[in-house]
Amino acid sequence: MKPSRNVVAGLGLAAGVYVLAAGLVALAVPTQAARPQGLGSAGPAHGHSHSHADAEPLSGPFGVHGDRHPQAPSFATPAEGLTERRRRSMNALSGHFRAVSATLLSDAGGAEMIPVHAEALAALGAQIDALFALPSAAAEGEQGALAAIWQEPDRFAQYTAAFSAETARFAQTVRDGGDLINGLHDLRYYCVACHADFRQR
Repeated sequence: MKPSRNVVAGLGLAAGVYVLAAGLVALAVPTQAARPQGLGSAGPAHGHSHSHADAEPLSGPFGVHGDRHPQAPSFATPAEGLTERRRRSMNALSGHFRAVSATLLSDAGGAEMIPVHAEALAALGAQIDALFALPSAAAEGEQGALAAIWQEPDRFAQYTAAFSAETARFAQTVRDGGDLINGLHDLRYYCVACHADFRQR
């Protein structure tokens, strides 16, 4: 059966978009020759050493590998350090929540991992207040914590206490084999409510 004119046109359009995208990627990613001198080389072709002149070398049983994203050694102020730790911790919370969501609400599989994620959510939720111990509001126009967190500590404490209790409740629901869908929705509510009132988007 001959393909219809619309199918042929669609395939032609898709091919054109692919070529355009490949061209944009080629422009965005510098070639070895165009790379700035300070970045070092990746070593022999297909050597997989991942060593770079500006990378932190890491040694282990699988050889030496360079980490181009070394850990930040220090921060200008304790508040800046806390802000970084808070960002990383919130990313971890989000990761655990979304992993459970992918299992329960999608076809991602991984039901056997839900208890692990639930316990991690509860452990992180129990420590949520420590991430706001120092005033460290985001700059105007940047994403992050609003100054209202430290201006209205009693109101903010209600949100963190509710979130902490809900993470513990969700972990218990998982242990008991309860209604995980509604438990996940309840937990999501506290995330969304706190972000709506105390996070600059």
